[in-house]
Amino acid sequence: MFSKEERIAIVSLKLRGLTYVQVQERFQARFQKAAPTRTNIRLLLNKFLRTGSILDERRSGRPTTPEATVQQLREAVERSPRASTRRLSRESEVAHTTVWRVLRYRLKKRAYQVQVVQKLEAQDYAAREAMCDDLLLQVEGENLMDHMLFSDEAIFHTCGHVNRHNSRIWADEQPHATQEWERNTPKINVWLGLTKNKVYGPFMFMENTITGTTYLDMLQQFLQPQLEDDGILGSVVFQQDGAPPHFARIVRDYLHEVFPGRWIGRGSVRMWAPRSPDLTPLDFFAWGFIKAEVYRVKIQSIEHLRQRIFTAVARITPAMLERVFRATVERWGLCLDMQGEHVELY
Repeated sequence: MFSKEERIAIVSLKLRGLTYVQVQERFQARFQKAAPTRTNIRLLLNKFLRTGSILDERRSGRPTTPEATVQQLREAVERSPRASTRRLSRESEVAHTTVWRVLRYRLKKRAYQVQVVQKLEAQDYAAREAMCDDLLLQVEGENLMDHMLFSDEAIFHTCGHVNRHNSRIWADEQPHATQEWERNTPKINVWLGLTKNKVYGPFMFMENTITGTTYLDMLQQFLQPQLEDDGILGSVVFQQDGAPPHFARIVRDYLHEVFPGRWIGRGSVRMWAPRSPDLTPLDFFAWGFIKAEVYRVKIQSIEHLRQRIFTAVARITPAMLERVFRATVERWGLCLDMQGEHVELY
């Protein structure tokens, strides 16, 4: 917690145009204590800009949820323990936030799910921390997010991939539930790109395996013409992870030529840390959202799967992209504060 004097100092320094690092250094020199994190500074500044005060906002009391509503939700979750809170909200005609609050605090239920993250190696922490620090400096000094184009690939199977992020079971204890997975079913490799206000794709590879050559063909024949038409080919900052096709010599040569000094990834002067899907909006938002939409119904064929993917991507709106890009910057800040640890928000 920060005193009133400390809060005033933090906000004043940031309003004078100082960077986060400068605010932290001056705070530490003046008060001789641990400096606030980037997240602390950002939240305090936003509170001041929103309310005109650095003091904590007065919390109003919340009316108690009627016992009849609690019982209605208890019966609903017993019938459908896999139902999402939004589905329970629609079916019971109870506000979504009330549903979540009742399940969590009145019924003492917990949403159990499988969290899958890539194991970080010893050197990854420093790489992720350095990357986030560099990206945040560019966000602050160069308006990076106005020029950023994130990209990634994902595999869609006709049998329906288990979307663990959106697959929860409300229960009093770990149910140890499983879902069957059928191997070797037809699949589609899908590429997608996101800027702050537009979705590029989906592009569906004809091949079962993406190579450097097929990836380069996609960049040259599918993405580049769209960037030229949109007038941003000369300013966009292209991001990709370190997957083998992305690191092919022909791909890197192309990126150096078309995006000179403006691409982020393995082999570039602007690195993208390995094992960092939690820091890109394709992984922490887009693929989960799209697969949740695609697999709402049983997929009948590969063509049906294609149609479902196109429909799902079309549901991503500019307003959603703007919120997701803000969340991306917040994740970078959290990763920096956590010295490179995984960032997962639920």
